[in-house]
Amino acid sequence: MAKKKVIVEGGGENLYNVSESSGWIWVYKGSVWGSDTQIGKVRAMRDAIAVIENHAGRRVKSIG
Repeated sequence: MAKKKVIVEGGGENLYNVSESSGWIWVYKGSVWGSDTQIGKVRAMRDAIAVIENHAGRRVKSIG
């Protein structure tokens, strides 16, 4: 899976990224400066969404 952008509802710091490698989905908090911070590693996309929503405190708006 190529790196995908995940946007959560609301304004401000709402960009996250997910990418898959060796059966794991890596979850990152995006940064305007290009240096993402890893916030989790899960096996299923639904779990990645849960990690993002928990970290952001908001619901996922789109994945693309």
